[in-house]
Amino acid sequence: MPSLKQALIKTSGLLAALADSDNSNVSIVTTDTLVIGGGAGGAHAAVRLTDYGQDVILVERQPILGGAVDSFTDPTTGHTYDIGVGDFTDYGNVTGFFGRFNIPITTPSEASSSTPPRRVDFTSGQVLTNYTAPSTADVHAALQRYATVAEQYEDILVPGYWNFPSASEIPDDLLLNFGAFVEKYNISAALPTIFQIAGAMGRIVDKETLPVMRAFPAQTARTVLGTQKSYVTVSGRNQDLYDAVAGFLGDKVYYNTQAISSVRSDAGVAVTVQDVNTGVKTIIQASNLVLGIAPDPSKFSIFDLDDQELSVFSKVQYTREHVFIASSPSLETNTSLANLPISADDDSQTHYPDYNFTGTISRLAQGSDLFHLSVVGDNFLGPEDAKAKLNSDIQTLIGSQVLPASSQEQLDFKFVSDHGFMHARVTADDYKAGFIQDLQALQGRRSTWYTGSAFSANWQTILWEYNEVLVPKIIGA
Repeated sequence: MPSLKQALIKTSGLLAALADSDNSNVSIVTTDTLVIGGGAGGAHAAVRLTDYGQDVILVERQPILGGAVDSFTDPTTGHTYDIGVGDFTDYGNVTGFFGRFNIPITTPSEASSSTPPRRVDFTSGQVLTNYTAPSTADVHAALQRYATVAEQYEDILVPGYWNFPSASEIPDDLLLNFGAFVEKYNISAALPTIFQIAGAMGRIVDKETLPVMRAFPAQTARTVLGTQKSYVTVSGRNQDLYDAVAGFLGDKVYYNTQAISSVRSDAGVAVTVQDVNTGVKTIIQASNLVLGIAPDPSKFSIFDLDDQELSVFSKVQYTREHVFIASSPSLETNTSLANLPISADDDSQTHYPDYNFTGTISRLAQGSDLFHLSVVGDNFLGPEDAKAKLNSDIQTLIGSQVLPASSQEQLDFKFVSDHGFMHARVTADDYKAGFIQDLQALQGRRSTWYTGSAFSANWQTILWEYNEVLVPKIIGA
């Protein structure tokens, strides 16, 4: 005999169907848990929920799982490059997760020494002739100091905010402007490394320390220092893991599909989804909904946010990163370029670009005519805007003779990836006013749960470990 909750779920689903009255042929399916978003957080959550005996449906907008992994295969050479996720930090059950899918892993080979990038202000085309990089010894010492401090707060920041203190007890360090934090602990020599890894946040010295320390957590500092392992796939294609996850989940994954409307209550959820290619709609009824996508009000209108949810999510700021593989005769040089403002033309290490900006231009491999490029912007910067920014900056660099002119005025894009909304953060005042507590209070409310970097961190294995706490809570609800 169906439970009261199941009956209520069915009722809410029928209401959703009635609301979609122009779709008389819409099919209705029922599942225990619906997961929306097949990136690292959502795909892993779907696997673990299945392990717990749940019937799960995973909805993913793209034709593959994995989100920002971005394994690109050069069609000319057949060689694959991981331009999104470079490696997987040894954290939690990382080896076990790869092992269950029979994906061999190894530690990354030591990077060969290469010519440092040429540092140029992409907005003006000026070359930084007096930029002085910190010595290897100074970088190591500064990273060690950073790691020592970050480890004090590791338990309250990763894998999620599960152990975060009350608003009145947030450590002062975490609320400092990161530039002040850098000065306090004398870690400016580590800034180029931190920016290289967490630069998708924008000008990190202007951000609060708390979100920077989630973008560059203690685990990452230890990995750079060589005191904590990381792994890559033996195949050299990190997408192999998520292809294996896709095989495990089978027809429970709805690819090329997005949610378009929903009914949510404490009794369950009903979400109407649509195949973006065929237009076919399906109503999915579930006891629980897990959202593995960034909770931004502009994208969450389909989930009928109430006042409590809006008051939390509307405070969050994001950055957005786009990565590209492209070619152009003007890029056919042996020099990689890094974008720094002309104010960085000294040895201070404290000046960085802010969005919207092109990050780096680097050759994909020795002898290749393909280049890896990145653009960081605010959450309004879409892929076409990012392309336009790249083309504009290339023309600036040609005009200043940093790059040679050619007959090809526009980049030839071979691969485009929008990493979406990243590095969620609020102001120091919002943190002090109880933002984290308000955010955590949304877990399970209206039968809705959240995974992803806004609740965890923008690192694969940290997200997986976050789910190891989240999934039992969903099962026990």
